[in-house]
Amino acid sequence: MSRRIEWSDEDKAVAYVNWVANEKNVRKTARECGIGHTTLAYWAKDWEKNGPPDKIEDKIASNAYEFIHHANSVREKAMRKLEELIPEAEVKQLSAIATVVGIMDDKIRLATGLATKRTETVHTLPSKEDMRELMSGFSEGLVAAAEDRASEVVVIEPISVTVNK
Repeated sequence: MSRRIEWSDEDKAVAYVNWVANEKNVRKTARECGIGHTTLAYWAKDWEKNGPPDKIEDKIASNAYEFIHHANSVREKAMRKLEELIPEAEVKQLSAIATVVGIMDDKIRLATGLATKRTETVHTLPSKEDMRELMSGFSEGLVAAAEDRASEVVVIEPISVTVNK
């Protein structure tokens, strides 16, 4: 890897797009882009803190478009090859090509800002038996509370008041 004093905005935009597509892996991106690890780590630290500089935003957009277009092309070729091989291929061949499809799909999702992982929260209701038990304990408690309250209530007889004018 040769040392450069100055990196162009185009170089930085390409590095940024690849860095995002590589799940912010600095070493992998530095290797792919031919940029020193330390230099890219410095840029990545700044990108994490401040986002990419405004002056390279347009270049990032065009590089992201080119990257996504190329990744889509590779994914489509892999899908066609997978379809060709399905009838007679060995599992290893199919697995390798399916892996390429998955990697390209993840890179496309990352470059377009889409999620590559999904978190699912599942809520389950208690069973009928558990609900009956819960409600029976609850209703017994309500009855006991009502009886306690009734024993505390004091009834006052109304009095009549006569007013003279």
